[in-house]
Amino acid sequence: MYNYYPLSHNSKINLYPVELVEIDQLRVEEQNLGPASKEILKTSIHNWNKALVGRTSFALKLAGLEEDSHQMVFNNDGLMSEFACLKTIKDIETFSKKYGLLGIMPPDSEQVNSQFPLIKATLQPSLLFNNYGFSVFEPVELWQWHIKQVQKILRLYHAIRKASSDELIYEIVEIKMHSGMFGSLAEDRAITNRYFVHWTDGEEILMLPEDFEEKPILEIAQYTIARVLESHISGGINLGVGDLISKPSTKGFMIKEKRYSRYLLAAIYYDLWQTINNSKNVYICKNKDCRLPFVRSGRREHCNDACRQAAYRIRLEEKEGENNI
Repeated sequence: MYNYYPLSHNSKINLYPVELVEIDQLRVEEQNLGPASKEILKTSIHNWNKALVGRTSFALKLAGLEEDSHQMVFNNDGLMSEFACLKTIKDIETFSKKYGLLGIMPPDSEQVNSQFPLIKATLQPSLLFNNYGFSVFEPVELWQWHIKQVQKILRLYHAIRKASSDELIYEIVEIKMHSGMFGSLAEDRAITNRYFVHWTDGEEILMLPEDFEEKPILEIAQYTIARVLESHISGGINLGVGDLISKPSTKGFMIKEKRYSRYLLAAIYYDLWQTINNSKNVYICKNKDCRLPFVRSGRREHCNDACRQAAYRIRLEEKEGENNI
């Protein structure tokens, strides 16, 4: 039931039906998924509930068999920007019905039942929500975490592009010192101080290489984006055979590559990667109640039509307020 999302060309893909469900009301035995997928669904619900300690009430799940699938022409360009502008659970539901599930496997039973601190530590979102694989059930919290990740990366990229001062960057990331035992080889480890990059909401991103500790914040921010995207894309992108181009003079040939992904989430992060490589401009929505980052097309000043209309209403209300003074 894997989709193959094309990343370097347009192509038709099969999409399986997805539906939003309340976890407490979901009855596995009533699902039209076939015996194998029902068992996967049952295990997924149990393990996600244990991993998230009941913090999520809604989830997206596969809602049919192969004969229930339909085709669409998939174009990866702009996918990330559409994803970054999802605000409500209803928005997420609409997006999933259009493109499918993200492709994140549930934690396994040994992981959620272990009492070992090192294994329990793998239940943090940065590890738990980045395990690509076949899925039939995904908590909305997983989706919301990745939406925020994409928004944070876009905000940091926007700040780097503005680059008028370091203050914009420091509004998004901060550098903190940690004391501990660091190093890839056990015999080289010793208690020392190292610098880590964090999002300003407190989430740790990465440990800085020692040769980056004295670099300007602009270079640190660029390095941070590169490594964050690498971590999100790793294991999610594949190369396939495209056109074969003959070279008669040498009797050789060139294999033109096609990139694709089996996972919607990897396609989203790849589009973000390409957005940065193509130096596209990121703007902040002019709606005061939104302020989300988005990739601009044309002369748009808002991330979507709903925000444009909301901003217009706000302006009218402010104008009426001024007239009543």
